[in-house]
Amino acid sequence: MVHFSVFGGHEGQLSAGGCVYITLFGGSELKRPPLAARLAALRRPSGLRDEPRYVFLSLFGSTTIRWPTLAEEFLALTDALRAGAFTLDDWERFTASPGEHRLLRAGSFTLFGSMQTDALPTEEEELDGLSLQRHAGTIADAAVERLMLAVGQGGAQRLASVRQAVAASLPRPA
Repeated sequence: MVHFSVFGGHEGQLSAGGCVYITLFGGSELKRPPLAARLAALRRPSGLRDEPRYVFLSLFGSTTIRWPTLAEEFLALTDALRAGAFTLDDWERFTASPGEHRLLRAGSFTLFGSMQTDALPTEEEELDGLSLQRHAGTIADAAVERLMLAVGQGGAQRLASVRQAVAASLPRPA
């Protein structure tokens, strides 16, 4: 599939099966799917054999790829664990060796513009997402407090905080 943006902007989620994004004289802001959702898709028998590939072409424009918010990562990991898609041990093995697993397989060409592939959500987006989920009761207060410590953090620290918040919110075996 091809997403084409000329003299304007495009905001959305990266397509699940890979895609070509062309931005001319404008800007594109795309959000990665949560890591747990991508890991679950890779582990499904009928799922993807490899991460989807993306191509970004930016001429006189910019493309930014953002991580999902901590609340979105938390909810996706919780849902995947409840569905039995994988275990916390699988999550730890996957996130402990980020060099072995490419989190974003992409090629890009940028001319007179910019390309940013590892942008974090803003502090406002993070806090809004956490406060909304806390108010809705989908994320417990203790988990929200752990996740708030990871606002502004990237990489392994971010993913470890999500894992700790999820582990703390899971029911203890009797």
